Amino acid sequence: MRIKVAVIAFHLFEEIKLQQLSVVSGLNTSYLSQLFKKETGLTLTNYIQWERVEEAKKLLDHSNDTISMIAARLTFYDQAHFVKVFKKHAGVTPKQYRNRR
Repeated sequence: MRIKVAVIAFHLFEEIKLQQLSVVSGLNTSYLSQLFKKETGLTLTNYIQWERVEEAKKLLDHSNDTISMIAARLTFYDQAHFVKVFKKHAGVTPKQYRNRR
């Protein structure tokens, strides 16, 4: 599973498709999804979102990029979706996270 996790981390700023991970791992997409969930407790989608939120936190802490720029860099399809996912994983909105200092 480490290979797939490394591939995900390396491609956070690109769209990541299950089919791509399947090819890299040499596993059927359905089996890959089941195995990933069994080993991590997370679906691939939730794991990728969690990784992107962690990267967004770094960008919010160490850059002056706008929230919409960060959302776009991390391939969220719009700022509202980014805010929703960020709040789901971090418990606060990106703006609240940035302003916490």
